Amino acid sequence: MTNNTPVTLKFLADKLKMSVSTVSKALNNYPTINAYTRQRVQEMARDFHFTPNKSAINLKEKRSRIIGVILPNLLDHFFTRSIYGIEQFATQNGYNVIISQSHDELEKEIQSANMLLRSRVDGLIVAISKHTQDFTHLNQFENIGIPVVYYTRNPSFNLNCHKVLCNTFQGCYQATKLLIDRGHQKIAYLGGPKMINFTHDRFNGYINALKDNEVPFSSELVAYTDFDKENTITAIKNLFVYPENKPTALVAFKEPILFDAIKYLRSTKHFKTNEVECIGFGNTSFISYLDSPPIASIEENPESVGENAISLLIQLINKEIDIHNYQKVMVDCKLIVHGLNAGSV
Repeated sequence: MTNNTPVTLKFLADKLKMSVSTVSKALNNYPTINAYTRQRVQEMARDFHFTPNKSAINLKEKRSRIIGVILPNLLDHFFTRSIYGIEQFATQNGYNVIISQSHDELEKEIQSANMLLRSRVDGLIVAISKHTQDFTHLNQFENIGIPVVYYTRNPSFNLNCHKVLCNTFQGCYQATKLLIDRGHQKIAYLGGPKMINFTHDRFNGYINALKDNEVPFSSELVAYTDFDKENTITAIKNLFVYPENKPTALVAFKEPILFDAIKYLRSTKHFKTNEVECIGFGNTSFISYLDSPPIASIEENPESVGENAISLLIQLINKEIDIHNYQKVMVDCKLIVHGLNAGSV
């Protein structure tokens, strides 16, 4: 045997005068193989630096052991944290993960989907772009038996699907209720892009909290931004344009747009540092270092969202759940209080 000759199962079987099947089972600790045989096989495999051919194993199983993930942007801390949950669970279950970013553009999402389909992924996890309304490029996976789990962004235009979502309705309800309990009657809501389906649950949580606590709703206290700073500044100007109806508190779709809003307000001569009490979705790690943090954050538990998404996907891959038995998993948010008596609600 030369140094360049690969050590195969057949090579080990010939050396040990055993069948290939027995060697394979011994290497994989099958209980039907006695301890002495397992030890002999595994010692020889170590001596010859035998490495199992994963590609051959996967081909035999008709699986790639690869999970595809499409998300808008890894610069968004939520998605970075959710990927941690996905990768941890995937590794524990013998899967690798391919991550692709759509940058919130439908065309890039379509390209990513086609690339992952060509890569023969066993399943797909996707957070849709803000422009996704046609699901043809994602439905093609399920059409050939590859399960898809939508996560964190609710694909409301696609009713028949598996999804794992943050309970953002509950999170926004709790945040608005905290502000009402603190005496605020003029609570503004700064939302994400108005026409996007996955923004509605947050807004509905805000509206329901006002209604349940008999606080009148005013459309002048609601504004939307397309996530960029210029849009956010325009939105915040619109919220504060009426002196007689100026908000005393603010609930924001995401903490980055909340920080843009706070920065703008502090640059105006009319704003006092603690004049407007703010809460946003995110619970960004550096908040604890701020001199004047928002009074609270809505923690979306992204690691748990990611872990629940891949757990569901692997159950679908293993056919423990029928691909057409559509599941909806909700992960609760938690209200983390910063500026008052620190703790959580």
